This record gives sequence, structure tokens and C-alpha cells, in this order.
Amino acid sequence: MGALLLPASLGAQEPPAIRGIVINGETGDPVAGASVLIRATPLRASTAEDGSFAITPLAAGTYTLVVAADGFRTAERSIQPMAAEDPPIRIELERRLFEVPGLTVTANRGTRPGDAPTSVAVVSGDELERRNVTGLDEALPFAQGVTFNAGEMDIRGSSGISRGVGSRVLMLLDGHRTLGGVTSAIDFGVLPILDVERIEIVKGPHSTLWGSNALGGVVNVITRPPLGGTRTVVRGYYGLFDTPVHLDFSDERLSMRGIQVQHSQKIGSAHATVFLGREGSDGFRQNGEMDRWHVRGKAIFRAESAAPWEFFATWKLQDLQEFFTWASPERPLEVDPVYLDDWKRDSDLIVGLTARPLVTPRVSMELRPQVQHVRTQNHFHDSDDYHRSTRYGSDLQLSLYTGGRHTVTLGGEAAFTGVSSNFLEPNPGVTDLALFAQDEIDFSEQVHGSIGLRFDTHRASFVENDLAFNPKIGVVYRPSDRLSLRTSLSRGYRAPSVSEQFTSTTVFGFRVVPNLELRGESAWAGEIGATASSPGDRLWFDAGVFWSEYSGLIEVALAPGEAELFTFQFSNVSEARIRGLDTGVRVGVIPNRLNLGTNYLFLDSRDLESGKRLAYRSRHNLTTTLSAWGDAVGLDMRYRTRPEVVLAYPLDERGDVTLVDLRLNFEVMNVDVQTKVANLLQAEYVDIQERNPGASRSFRVTVTSRF
Repeated sequence: MGALLLPASLGAQEPPAIRGIVINGETGDPVAGASVLIRATPLRASTAEDGSFAITPLAAGTYTLVVAADGFRTAERSIQPMAAEDPPIRIELERRLFEVPGLTVTANRGTRPGDAPTSVAVVSGDELERRNVTGLDEALPFAQGVTFNAGEMDIRGSSGISRGVGSRVLMLLDGHRTLGGVTSAIDFGVLPILDVERIEIVKGPHSTLWGSNALGGVVNVITRPPLGGTRTVVRGYYGLFDTPVHLDFSDERLSMRGIQVQHSQKIGSAHATVFLGREGSDGFRQNGEMDRWHVRGKAIFRAESAAPWEFFATWKLQDLQEFFTWASPERPLEVDPVYLDDWKRDSDLIVGLTARPLVTPRVSMELRPQVQHVRTQNHFHDSDDYHRSTRYGSDLQLSLYTGGRHTVTLGGEAAFTGVSSNFLEPNPGVTDLALFAQDEIDFSEQVHGSIGLRFDTHRASFVENDLAFNPKIGVVYRPSDRLSLRTSLSRGYRAPSVSEQFTSTTVFGFRVVPNLELRGESAWAGEIGATASSPGDRLWFDAGVFWSEYSGLIEVALAPGEAELFTFQFSNVSEARIRGLDTGVRVGVIPNRLNLGTNYLFLDSRDLESGKRLAYRSRHNLTTTLSAWGDAVGLDMRYRTRPEVVLAYPLDERGDVTLVDLRLNFEVMNVDVQTKVANLLQAEYVDIQERNPGASRSFRVTVTSRF
């Protein structure tokens, strides 16, 4: 009997593992949702509500454990696998004085922590909450290297204004594309706000790993894993617009309001989060009303393991009035009566899965299937245009860890978009296929390199295929833990959107015709940069000198051979160069009492054919945030010089823009109360695009309860 029991007993022994608990070094409280990974392997885990984690199985040997969490310094420890009876290790994380980029995954598709040879900016979920924003587009202008032009996102001057047709910034949600199928534009209304863990902004052409639209950069919104047990968050806000008396156009008080409810709970083996939000606004100008519903769900299976599976669905329904241009300089907040009550309805549904069917100490496989359905209907006085699109896509990524100097990533993407519309001639189908490869190399403890390439084919019905070959190379040198030097060279690509290539309609009196000869636009870019911090993290500094050369930029131009005077089409009309300086500084002026953060972006843009500067780019761009007493008080400032070139009305008066916001945050009976005065000094300005006024001063109160 004993001989029979012995093998069974041995077989029941647990394999070697690394187990531990992550805590706040100051308070001793557990840190839930921290990322724990083993360097040079794909093995990783997230800490549970009590801060615990376990990574198995592991062979004998010494490993480097990396632990990262928002608001804390990244910790590393050399460790060996332990037996079941060994006590778990205890890892204490040290609080940072301010948020700085730490562990990121977007710049290298998550194959290894840090060491990206390109510039990366990070906005944490805690920062979103402190800034008291109603959408991500309110917070992103304070990210290093980012500006907004009339509501459209721009990274390092790569974009001007497209009126929502095409984007040179690729927006991701947990690694899934969220750009619209017809317009390929960013829709901030479909993105989450309450459960964002961090937003990673990778600057410069990054098509080698992420494909089309990553011409100016990639923004990845990463949500928190719902690991904190049963939790409910209720957030409501109400605000008023303070219209200047001499510009007042309504007898009613113009307001904004919203209510959001989010519930997280463990259901069987899954951790799930459900979100419901309803928001509305009268707008600060005539014809500025908005009404939006937003529903979102996320479920994670095997959440604490190295191979979790994540499923999400997000749906938005929005009615939005359209303000195209002001009635007159004397009435800048009003529209011509003929445009009054023009509005459109948008709905967007995205369903996606991130699956990790294979994870070993040497190999990992990741699969991301996704379906996106978008519907838009105009209710304009001169247009009832509509479009429907459904995109079916997936990407597959295989990462190989050699255990030595190389980490190799191989992958491919495939997508098909079907389109139905009354303003596209003809209605196309679009197929996108891609293959990519990357090798990350450890030359030494201090020097890391990255080399990669990607081949894309873009096939739209009735037009020639687009082919793109996008390589990259980069090196990072870390002479110490507090200094990092980087350099990179890469190529980016953006395929023309369906609306740019096939639109045939009249909008606001302008005739737009198709251009079946339109091709994709591309860019070569290089960068040299450095990141440094002082002992104690009292000072953090980052700077990058960059250069980008664009070919075949797609812009609106007069259509050749058309009899009508105001007839336009999208064309490859520009060869351009943008170079500049991108800097960020964080200073703990008085630790835990007064912090200062400032970003400065200098742009030298040039159309290489005309010699003029590119439209809608400001030469000097500055943001500053001063926060006191743990962000109980915050003062935000945005400044940019007047754009020297605009497209439609170059003779209009325009000037520099300076905006100041004031924030107050406090707690009442376990309820967070936030107040915000936006445009505190009541600046009257044009929002970069001619004859589009910027927002008037507004007051907002936000109340958040967690239970």
C-alpha cells in the first residue's frame, strides 16, 4: 500500500512557483491590480484584492521579478521559485510624488517591459479622476506632445483639421482598433472613463507594429482588470456655461449634465464590470446640443493567471447638433439661421476578445478578434446622408523568448469592412491584410535594441490596391537607473478612408466628389531623446528632438475639370516636413504639498512644395499644471501661438490662445466632490479652425460615491 501511495503523493506536489503579496510601503495596505511579470518571459499576473499573486510553473533558476502599479515606482527583485510550504515574498512599493511613464506595452506590443526606443507619454486613471473630466479628450491635451485642433487629436503636428474624416492617430481600446469604418476618425464618446487604468501615447510613426493610421502616433486606452471584489461607482455631474453678456444668444441657462453607474463583481470564475452612462449638454454655442447613451461591459476569465482571456463590448448612441461656422464676427456663438437645428445621429458598437491560448516560459500567443458596427444619419437642411459599416477583423501575435538576448514577435492582421451609404459612389468593400515581425535585442545590461518591419496591403473595391512596407530600428542606452537615452528611425502609413476616397455629396453648400486615384500617405521619422530623474524623484525630465518627412499627404483640394466653382475632392497634394522639440518636466516643489508639471512642444512645419508652414500648426505649445495638497487644488494652463496658416479664411483675425482652469477636490461624508471652473479668465478665442469660437467659461460640480 505504501508503494502505491508514494507516487500519488509525489504527483500531488505543487510545481515550483513565485508567490507574493504587494503592499503600499507607506501604509501597509495591499495594492490590487498591480502588474507582476517575469523579465525575459511572457509569464505575468495581476494582484488580487488582498495584493497577492502567484506565477507558475517555473523551472529552477534565478529570475527578475518586475512589479508595476499606477502612482508607484516600478520595483524589481531577483528571486528563485519556491516550494509550496515557503512563505510568500513581501514586496513594498514606494509612492511617487507625481505620475511619470513606467511600465508600458503599446510601444512594443507588450513583449517586454519598458526599454522602448520611441517617446511614450502616459496619462493614469488617477490623473483622469483628479482632472475632473467628462471625456478623455479633456485630459489628453495635457499629455506631453499632444495638442487638439477644434476637437481633433494631433501628436507632434502630424495632423491639422479634417472635420472628422480620417485620423493620423490610431486609437486603441485594450489593443483593439476603435476608428470608424467609413471615416476612420476618433470617436471619444465610445471610450470609457471610469475604469481606465492608464492611457499610453506612443509618439511618431508606429505603423511597423500597428498598421494604418499610426502615422502620427498610437493611443492605447487600457482599462483596469475588475479584481477588487464587488464594487459600485456612481458618478454624476452638472455644470453651467457662463456666456459673455455681449454674446448671449439664449434666454435659457445653458447647462451640461451626466450620470454614470459602474458595477464590478465576480461571477463564477469570471470578473465582470458593467457600465451605464447618460450625458447631455446644451453646448456653449447655438446648435451645440448633445445627448448620449453609453453602455459597456467587460469580463476577464482566469484573471490572476499568466493567460487571462478578456471579453468586452461597448455601445454608444449619440444625437449631436452641428456647428459649421459662425453667423458673423459680431455673433460668433450663433449660426446662420439656415443651419439651425441641423443634427446627426451616430451609433457605434464594438465587440472584442483578447485570448491567450498559449503561454509558456518561452512562447506566448495572443489573438484579438473584433467586430465593429457603425451607423450615422445626417438630419441637415441640405443633406440626409447616411452610412452603415461593419468591420470584421483579427490579429494574431506570437512572441518567442529565447532565454538569451533576443525576443522575437511575429504576427499578422486581417480585416474586412462592408459599407452601405447613399453618398458614396460606389459603395466599396475594404480588405486589409498585414504581416509584421520584430526582434528586441539585449546587447548588454545597458543597451537594448529593436528592429522590425511590416507589410500592409489595403484593397478597396473599384480602385487600385495600396501596398506599404514599414520598417523601424531603435536603440536605448541606460547608463543608470535614472538616465535613459534613445534614438529611433521608423516609417508610418495611413490608407485613405472610405469617405475620403468615395464621397459624393453636398454639405453646407460645398460639393465634394470622389477621387478613385487617391492613395495612402506615408512618413519617415527619426528621433533622439533622453529621460532623467533625480534621487528621490523630486525632478523628472524628458526631451526628444524629432524630424518627420511626409509624402502624399491627403488634404481637401479643388477638383480638377469640374464646372462648379466650389467643388472639392480629397487628393494627395502635399510633401511636408515637421521637426521640433518635445519636452516634459515634473517637479516636486514641496514634496506632498506642491507639484509642478509642464510640457512644451516646438514645431517647425513646412510644405516642401510651397515653402509655407502647414495649416493649423502652432509653432509654440505649452501646458502647465500646478497641484497642491495632494491635488486638492489644481491650476491648469494651456497656451499656443496663433497658427500662421489656415485653409478657408486666411484674412480672418486670429491670435494666441491662453486658457486657465481651476480645480478643487475634497471629500464630504465619504463622497468625493470636485468643482471645476474651465476658462477661468473668460478668454474669447477661435478654436484653431476659422470662424469656430472656443468654449466660454463654465462651472461644473462632480460627485462620486463608491460602495
